[in-house]
Amino acid sequence: MEYDIPLRIGDAAVRIVGRIFHHVILAQPVAIGWVANNVPNSHTLEHVFVYGVVMGIGEIRGDEQTAALLDAELWQLSDAQLIAGVPAVTAQIHRLQALRVGLVGEMTDRGVVPDRVHPSLKNWLAAHPVGLLSEGEAARIVDLARVLRAQPEVAAAYESGALRGELALAIAAFCEDPPPRMPQERVPEYRKVLIEHTSHGGLGIQGLRRALTKLRDDYGQIPPAEDTDRNEFYASQTLNGRVVIKGDIDSETGEMLLTALSKLSAPVPGPGGEPDPRPAALRRADAFTEMLRRFHDCGAGPVEGGEKPHLTVLVNIHDLHHCDGDGDGDGEGGCECGCGGGEAGQGGKGEAAGHSSGSGGSRSGHGPGSGSGSAGGLGPQMMWTGPLSRASTRRLACDCIITPIIINDDGVPLKLGRKDRLVPASLRRALIVRDRCCAFPGCGRPAAWTDAHHIVHWADGGETDLSNTVLLCRYHHRLIHHSEWEVFIGPDLCPWFRPPRSRDPDRKPLPAHGRTAA
Repeated sequence: MEYDIPLRIGDAAVRIVGRIFHHVILAQPVAIGWVANNVPNSHTLEHVFVYGVVMGIGEIRGDEQTAALLDAELWQLSDAQLIAGVPAVTAQIHRLQALRVGLVGEMTDRGVVPDRVHPSLKNWLAAHPVGLLSEGEAARIVDLARVLRAQPEVAAAYESGALRGELALAIAAFCEDPPPRMPQERVPEYRKVLIEHTSHGGLGIQGLRRALTKLRDDYGQIPPAEDTDRNEFYASQTLNGRVVIKGDIDSETGEMLLTALSKLSAPVPGPGGEPDPRPAALRRADAFTEMLRRFHDCGAGPVEGGEKPHLTVLVNIHDLHHCDGDGDGDGEGGCECGCGGGEAGQGGKGEAAGHSSGSGGSRSGHGPGSGSGSAGGLGPQMMWTGPLSRASTRRLACDCIITPIIINDDGVPLKLGRKDRLVPASLRRALIVRDRCCAFPGCGRPAAWTDAHHIVHWADGGETDLSNTVLLCRYHHRLIHHSEWEVFIGPDLCPWFRPPRSRDPDRKPLPAHGRTAA
């Protein structure tokens, strides 16, 4: 059957392709080239096929309601039409998803190679059309298509709408790979029971997992959720210096991780009681950072290279003493880290190693050096992931252990100085008595979660004493160094915070958390 109808109107293309789809989908493949040559530019090929398939399926199923919704102005629909339309569209979406799984399964059986650009069907599926499917979603579609080809009973329940995709995948995967001790003649029986109990909103995914775990346990097999041999964890550095984390861990390890993140990722209200602006993903990332920080601070990790685990930064004295002065902050010269953007300090040729730690552990940063040392000319450097901004380096150096290292013009160490704790334990105890917690207005995170921030950085001549330090949690410590927020010690000898002009044009100072303005 051939169609030679040049299309000039995008909407007409949608309708006609839908009808073509209705006539040919069960008989022969749609002529991709014909559509590409005849569909006008007002609709992409993927757009035409998505809507065309919807209309085609709507006609196949006799569902004119869904087809009518495609041409309707949503604001013109009555409440009754909206209420009836959502379930109808949901059902159509499931039918289309089942059709997609069937098409992918057929491609897999035939060994169809869509193109030479993408190494696998999963990659091709994620790229066509671009941006609508992640690789994870594409992988689940390919996996579902594969297992359903071998499990027609599960496939029939899925295609009819009785089973969701995740339930069908779990049942089919179990039946494809049952416990070794389970008699093969029992598999069809269990498959039937599992389908009956999960169909039409029965057992949810958690209930199904419990049932499958019990079956595997009854037949002496370790459930996949508890199989530590399947665990994987990747940490890869990207071209821009960030680190991408990807993993697949057993349920016990996952429980420990989620338990550790739970409290640390809780929302923190703003100074005026407004909701935490951070999305959940950012809060979890901040919690993960805090979890690592505590691990390093407690010194519980194994010794590597003769030292406890810590963060190491190489930085020359020039970078600690001044910034370019072209930032957006309020300090002189506009330096965003608040150092004043002055001239470089006369640190001489040398480096320093600094460790910031809690009791027993350490987080380190190598401090002042010359332009020709290991960090010379390249700016601050971390040992594993490379470059670090000067503003972040100054933040880390607020509360650390400094080890001066004198180097020559070639960066060769000549003399190693004594390791000094920047904020001694006695000062930290005094800060805890005064501030009690993170002093940023509205925060109140416990003192154990905080750093001692230098109001005037020690590299710029600031003293390490009670009148120049304040307790800040990691999030607000970073905020102070990377924004227009400022902190100072008021006449009451307590910290006060000056908000940015974007928040308060008058920049009226706010008292520390737990304190009120006089």
